[in-house]
Amino acid sequence: MGICMIFGAGERVTADRVMIPAADDLVIAADGGLVWLSELTDIAATFRPALFIGDFDSFLDREEERGFNRDSVAKLCETFGTELIPLPVVKDDTDTGAAVAEGRKRGYQTFQIYGGTGGRWDHTIANCQLLANIARNGGRGFLVGAGLCAVAIHEETVRICGKPGTGFSVFSAGGTVEGVTIRGAKYELNGSPLSDDYALGVSNSFSASPAEIGCKKGTLLIVGEFLPNDCE
Repeated sequence: MGICMIFGAGERVTADRVMIPAADDLVIAADGGLVWLSELTDIAATFRPALFIGDFDSFLDREEERGFNRDSVAKLCETFGTELIPLPVVKDDTDTGAAVAEGRKRGYQTFQIYGGTGGRWDHTIANCQLLANIARNGGRGFLVGAGLCAVAIHEETVRICGKPGTGFSVFSAGGTVEGVTIRGAKYELNGSPLSDDYALGVSNSFSASPAEIGCKKGTLLIVGEFLPNDCE
């Protein structure tokens, strides 16, 4: 199974930070992310979204002044051959969360979220919580922002090929995480606890490649200067 790539309405990243989709990857436009994808299709036809999912609020709030409306959304979806999944505005999940749920239904366990940072802090925090949810359900999710990337891991170890000297930070994604290990970094840990109310793991840096970061109990959020393809 490939990767589920979700494009949201947040801060866009440069093209070199976006992975070109493979044939078995699923590309989803989460609401206002459809406009970004409509521009990326000029670079590669593989960016055409298989799905549009959203309640149209961020799309219309940001794009009406450029002439986009519900009818133009439908036309873009028809042009791309995109399945349209409208959502109610009043709901218990974000458009990005609904996109992850739809990807799960279709068998995907690895997610890359673009356009999920910047702008509203609450949505960035919600997307970090979404990464933790993906990890706790046996998957792996990445939140790719401008210059930084985040990934959550749950009771496992990840190897990250970061360039020596570049930075990363490790946080508890809820409660006290037990048995935290960091190797191949300026500051290392060997089975230490990491709480969610003290930033012991902030402002570290890679000293060897790959670095190993893991925990025995709980969920970690790792934020740093790397990309999804740097993790294994």
